[in-house]
Amino acid sequence: MSGTPAAFQHLFRFGFVMDLEVQPQLQLTPHAILCINAGDDVPSPVLQLLSFEKLTAEEDDSARYRVVLSDATHMQLVILPPKYSDLLLSETLKIGSILSLTAYACRNIWNSRTIVIFSLAVKFTNSPLLGKPRYLFKEQEQQMLGRDTPTTTKHSLKFGIHLPPVQHESSVNISSIKALNPYQNKWTIKGRVTNKRKMHQYSTPKSTGQVFNFDMIDDEGTEIRITCFGDVAEMHYHGVEAGTYYTVSKGCIKEANTKWNKLNSHLEITLDINSVLKRCDAVVDSQGNNLRFTSINEITYCTNNTLVDVIGIVVVVGEPSLICRKDGSEVTKRIVKINDVSTLLSMLTYGEQHGKG
Repeated sequence: MSGTPAAFQHLFRFGFVMDLEVQPQLQLTPHAILCINAGDDVPSPVLQLLSFEKLTAEEDDSARYRVVLSDATHMQLVILPPKYSDLLLSETLKIGSILSLTAYACRNIWNSRTIVIFSLAVKFTNSPLLGKPRYLFKEQEQQMLGRDTPTTTKHSLKFGIHLPPVQHESSVNISSIKALNPYQNKWTIKGRVTNKRKMHQYSTPKSTGQVFNFDMIDDEGTEIRITCFGDVAEMHYHGVEAGTYYTVSKGCIKEANTKWNKLNSHLEITLDINSVLKRCDAVVDSQGNNLRFTSINEITYCTNNTLVDVIGIVVVVGEPSLICRKDGSEVTKRIVKINDVSTLLSMLTYGEQHGKG
């Protein structure tokens, strides 16, 4: 750089060195996709997004996508939860992005092995194509090449990115919970989670797995129970918080099982892999919990397993103790006594949360 003042030469060299230092070292987890499908434990694999396809007609961040991820050697179809759709809409996650799967599972979906993402972290937004990956499963290659319907929109390294405009929540048609029926196909409800139960394992003669459920109340004070099983339970469990508002759509509406569901609602909802559960803004004039108080002296006239609401003064709180269930597991028990104007009620509370309360 003859003829350039020494001071400018120094600044140029300094800027050049800084550019080299901040250039990220991009490296994907070698053979991650092959190992995942073989059943190996691959903690937080680092993969690259090669394409994505919108599977539903929604134009907002509740739309469902499936994507193609690569480890530089193989690529595979992956289900992206609706909670990450806003990353695509904001282009935080786009073609070429490098991401880490912090929680995932590999399942048989669409007649092929498919990775289901539960949580992810975007490491780099922009990156050129790494390696020369090929589909691990030929049938998935045919699906992505041959599928082109009005309800799907595909984006890839070949076609580039073009995302539709965001549709605001106010344009979504919200149904009241009491207006639901088992024969509806398109519906969306909005409400506040009033109670969330812990994930637990279940076992029946037909199947085993995990399940959790939560109760929701809308702005009219109507409640409903929503249940998630298996991979769907794992997908939504950590995203559901009591006291937070959500919209729910595309679940299975059915008659409530009164053996387990004691809410004053004749319906309940089961979510599946295509259901949409989305956090939303609070309702300004929302209802509180839908409580119907019963005096303590009237409880004796209630049938077994009836759900009742009681208001009174706590007069005795016993020490927690451990008891053993029939299956050999231990649970915390505590005796609490409540007094109202009619009489005194002695009740037992079970579970870790109640034991420590």
